[in-house]
Amino acid sequence: MRIVHFAADRADDALFLVNLLRPAPIKLSEFFARDSRWTVGDLRLRWLGYEDDRAVAYGQIAISPYAPADHLAIQIAVDPDHRGCGRGSDMLDHLEREANGRGFRGLVATIPEAASHPQAWAQARGFRRHALHSDSLLDLRTFHRQADVPAEVSLTDMAEATETQWREVAALLQTLIADAPDMRDLPPWTMTRCLSVLRETPAARPDWVIIARSEGGPVGLTVGHAMGEEIYSYFTGVMPSWRGRHVGLALKLRLIGAAQAQGIVTMRTTNLDTNTPALRLNASIGFRRAPGSLELRKALSSIDPTRAC
Repeated sequence: MRIVHFAADRADDALFLVNLLRPAPIKLSEFFARDSRWTVGDLRLRWLGYEDDRAVAYGQIAISPYAPADHLAIQIAVDPDHRGCGRGSDMLDHLEREANGRGFRGLVATIPEAASHPQAWAQARGFRRHALHSDSLLDLRTFHRQADVPAEVSLTDMAEATETQWREVAALLQTLIADAPDMRDLPPWTMTRCLSVLRETPAARPDWVIIARSEGGPVGLTVGHAMGEEIYSYFTGVMPSWRGRHVGLALKLRLIGAAQAQGIVTMRTTNLDTNTPALRLNASIGFRRAPGSLELRKALSSIDPTRAC
């Protein structure tokens, strides 16, 4: 297999293979749009593997906010007609050499929980299970419950927010997400990333960013993202001094109401399977368990100069 760097004129080949990894395919225009939104300065390297003139494998290593600072997130896709022939292993070897040569100590792969064959493939090549991220679904068509907001707290969305208010909320997200169980061994988020999550990604909606305030200051927030015909409950967090006072529940119920007002019928959320408080809160609302994703990690060995590059 001949492995070459990705270039824009190979986008059709890459798109076919990338869509094999996605729950819903994207079009070429969206592929390029996603490229244009990639954070400047964040490492991302992509390659295609060819048999004659046919692209049969795709590989990517990239900086990720959900990977430790010394790890890269990895993706590999192989054309169905060429699986079982070592093409994925060849691409993995190439990606490992590239990551190792840049001083990274490990790789992080995210694989659907129900995808037993890719899990077995990765584990046979040195990846080990690190975490289970559980998905939960809520049917909004039959859900009826009003938010019971503590008297000293007000809830507002960001639909009419000023730039100063956006930065205030981004700083709150930066503080809260650093304390989230899912993020504790991960690098801190920058203000730029927080603002992107809140308002600049195409999935963001200002009316689905809801802030809890007390005496004018923010004490909690919840963020919803558009995900096809669903709303994805991306993040809910409350300042430590306000936890245990049902502020998180009030925020989530207000977000549910905002989604229902827009005709959304399903809410999805993801939590670390060890995040008992969040899972308990979701269960009390009526969320039901759905297949999530496994996070696998592989430690990279020291560079072997005898291996070909």
